[in-house]
Amino acid sequence: MNLTPTRSSAIRRSATVLAALSLGVAALSGCSSDDDATDTSTTVASAQDTTTTAATDGELTMTGAWARTSPMMASNGAIYMEITNATDADDALLSVSVDPSIAATAELHETRAAGGDMGGDMGSSTTAPMMEMAEIDRLDIAAGEAVSLQPGGYHIMLMNLAAPLTEGQELVVTLTFENAGDIEVTAVVGDGAP
Repeated sequence: MNLTPTRSSAIRRSATVLAALSLGVAALSGCSSDDDATDTSTTVASAQDTTTTAATDGELTMTGAWARTSPMMASNGAIYMEITNATDADDALLSVSVDPSIAATAELHETRAAGGDMGGDMGSSTTAPMMEMAEIDRLDIAAGEAVSLQPGGYHIMLMNLAAPLTEGQELVVTLTFENAGDIEVTAVVGDGAP
């Protein structure tokens, strides 16, 4: 799907999974740029054991979970976080879900450059890449590595929001991993990354 960029931003991607791209614009209100992370973390020792303590070696952890506030007319939103695999086995995020009171659907997405002209003067030779967002089937997280879900990159897309996302609201999202199973993470809604 081609998106019409609304603001300029820099797209950063995890060194293990993504190549760094400099982009002149960001796409979607749910996917604009902020680089900060929160101090909250969710540590998971197994699919059944979810706590809110600091990460230690040998665990799969999610930190800095947040979602951007949404305008009243927006139908979509996004959740971001850092996922660290401190185990000795590769894992993969296979799917995500939220309660229908939040959104009708939650999907794993990637925003990437698709190429093409961004408009401007017809005679101008200056082009900027178009932004394209696509659903992905899995997000691999190698043993000992981390993957960032961040504006302009990988993210959890909330589609057909039940109501606008408001400052301070807490959203529970279930992440389903290939090895770790289902893990619930709470994301706090704000105007940007806390």
